[in-house]
Amino acid sequence: MDPYLPVRTVEILAGEIQTGLARPELQVDGIWEPIKNVSFSKQYNLLPNERVREIGDRFAERNGYKLVKEHFTGRQFTVVYMSDMYKNDTEVGTINKGAMFSNSYDKSISFRMQAMALVEICKNGMTSNKWFPFFKFNHDANLDENLENMERRMDEYSGPKGNGVSRFNEFCDAILPVSKLEVNKENLANVRNRLPRMTANNFGKIMDLYLKRNPANDSMWEMLNAGTEHYWHNKTDLNMNRQWVDAFVEIGKA
Repeated sequence: MDPYLPVRTVEILAGEIQTGLARPELQVDGIWEPIKNVSFSKQYNLLPNERVREIGDRFAERNGYKLVKEHFTGRQFTVVYMSDMYKNDTEVGTINKGAMFSNSYDKSISFRMQAMALVEICKNGMTSNKWFPFFKFNHDANLDENLENMERRMDEYSGPKGNGVSRFNEFCDAILPVSKLEVNKENLANVRNRLPRMTANNFGKIMDLYLKRNPANDSMWEMLNAGTEHYWHNKTDLNMNRQWVDAFVEIGKA
């Protein structure tokens, strides 16, 4: 679905009685269609994906990033940029600093930006709850002021005087030790035990991807990338992408 379809909010009435609620609608082929089973307060200021993309593009231009990914489910929107300036050339390949902008039309997530890392050769995204911050947006009446403040905070973190570069470098140092670990029963169990929410079905799909990769350098780094490929490129669960990456950081400490 086109992420930039016109969007609007329409007040929900019970007959002639105001409910205080509104619903989002998308214009598809000239016809306004409600997003099913979604409502929120009339005070909630919905942000169009088009504006999210504009904010992301401005950030990318100011900070030397390029667009590498865009995805829209009809409810949730994600756009990802990768830095050409900040990257580490490592023994397992180049890892680049990145930024992910997310938005939703069903209020499942507020508009936000999260710093991240990407494996340059395959564009696998590595997000983390522990290493990379979120910059969140309040969807209230002060929309323009809130956006201005958010963009300023993003630039302060991501620029040369911010701590975004040092956090990215620290993350790379923390994740690279898994490239020295063998893929064996002990290490696989160590990862699996740190992910109680992961289903057996997803773990099996990741294992299948790992076997298909047939890497020359067989290590837990390849298993890490099989998982990020599953969660990142298939757009299945970006929250589980964060948990998957954080689990590998933890086993790399041993």
